[in-house]
Amino acid sequence: MWISFARNVILLFCLFFTLATPIANSSPPKIEAQAAILIDAKTGQILFEKNSHIRNAPASTTKVLTAIIAIESGRLDEEVKVSARAANTTGSSMHLSTGQLISMRELVIGLLMRSGNDAAVAIAEHLAGSVENFVMLMNDKAQSLDAANSNFVNPHGLTAVNHYSTAFDLAWIARYALTNPTFSMIVNTKETNIEWLDRKGKEHDQSLKNTNKLLWLLEEADGVKTGTTNQAGPCLISSATRGNQKLIAVVLHDHSRWYDSMKLLKYGFDAFELYEYAVKGDILGSIPVERGLGPLIDAVVSNNASVVVPTADYEHVTVYVNLPEQIKAPVYQGQKIGEIVFLVHEQAIKTVDITSGQTIEERTNSKILLQYLLRTFRLLSSWGAL
Repeated sequence: MWISFARNVILLFCLFFTLATPIANSSPPKIEAQAAILIDAKTGQILFEKNSHIRNAPASTTKVLTAIIAIESGRLDEEVKVSARAANTTGSSMHLSTGQLISMRELVIGLLMRSGNDAAVAIAEHLAGSVENFVMLMNDKAQSLDAANSNFVNPHGLTAVNHYSTAFDLAWIARYALTNPTFSMIVNTKETNIEWLDRKGKEHDQSLKNTNKLLWLLEEADGVKTGTTNQAGPCLISSATRGNQKLIAVVLHDHSRWYDSMKLLKYGFDAFELYEYAVKGDILGSIPVERGLGPLIDAVVSNNASVVVPTADYEHVTVYVNLPEQIKAPVYQGQKIGEIVFLVHEQAIKTVDITSGQTIEERTNSKILLQYLLRTFRLLSSWGAL
């Protein structure tokens, strides 16, 4: 026993020393995962990948998708009656009982923190009437998020034929889910208590501890979800934030998932920096409209204007904004009118469209007359003359 204890102490010391030491030359880490990926959450840029598009069993990382569907349903405050099917679901559990009354919100917390398979079934049945109907919602949502190489047949991730995903798809789903404040808050919670009613209406409370040990092991860690089955092996989707940069790592079938996830996240922070210029929806200015019924349009940033570059290149990033001095009508809302160009060492590496914030029709004699008549009609109506 003492030999085993000493071995664990040495392992922990080596782990701490490795993580505290800068990565030489910012070289990509060697990891044990069968598949993995590291992305920047704001830009979606891939910073590291290993077999990231290979299909794997996702285990309970499936629950990220289940949770975001539940949260976006707008039904978190509804009371759910737990069915026998839900209560008897095998594997990791919230220990729900048949007939128990519990809010959807508490089920989502138990789903993400305790990895309750019973909670997953209870959520699915309440929102869609059955697990089978809910699975259709899951696959529709995955497709809408461009997680095109995934297929889900249950809401919890227990091993099943044709239940699969990829490191890339799971990172993409998690990236979307983390934009939701409720989801982000839950997956960043280490411990909490939930309340529920038994079938007789008596109140109970239950203490939950997050299964994601990375929240204790890495200071910057702030999510997201564990998963383990015999087929999938140990899996982890993790996220961490340092300064203005959030990273998401996924490791699948990885018996060193905590260590490898920390190595990936540390590598991302040490080797890359996020250069931010503008966020989606920012107005960069107004542009005069030639021969328009309106004088100006807003120049709107169509997407987050950010780029991740190697740390050594950060000081060499420049931004060029290409916009016309004026634009000829007609102009339509959402129409591309210019672009933001990111350059490193004078070489363009990324562009982001700038679009029109309004629709401005062309000024013609007939439209001028119609506009005049409409103004006159509104004025007379306000005077009560019509």
